[in-house]
Amino acid sequence: MHAALHEVLGAHALQAGSLVAPDRLRFDFNHPEALSSAEVEEIEARVNQAIFKDFPLQTIIKPLQQAISEGAMALFGEKYGENVRTVTVGLQDPISYELCGGTHVHGTGDIGLFLVTSEGSGGSRCSQD
Repeated sequence: MHAALHEVLGAHALQAGSLVAPDRLRFDFNHPEALSSAEVEEIEARVNQAIFKDFPLQTIIKPLQQAISEGAMALFGEKYGENVRTVTVGLQDPISYELCGGTHVHGTGDIGLFLVTSEGSGGSRCSQD
């Protein structure tokens, strides 16, 4: 989803938090306005395309500076240790390469159908998650 957000909205759409639960995902990201229905449809289409291709995921622990120099996406507001866990989605022609604390699937096909069910401002959300 992070890669799709970048492709559709631009590089400013950075992850700002998330919740991964067995029945849903909440993905917080920065963007100055509500998404249009066309943007939501395009994001869903890109994510579902990656899911249907069942890309494998590869995780490797490596030095932070090596991961950054290789182009791994990192949220620089976060504090990282000397060694970090990297996740690559798609091994031949990667669609995503990021620092990640935890992978919840072995391949994108494990995800199933991806749908955006709601969107809201972080400032308007109650602390129910």
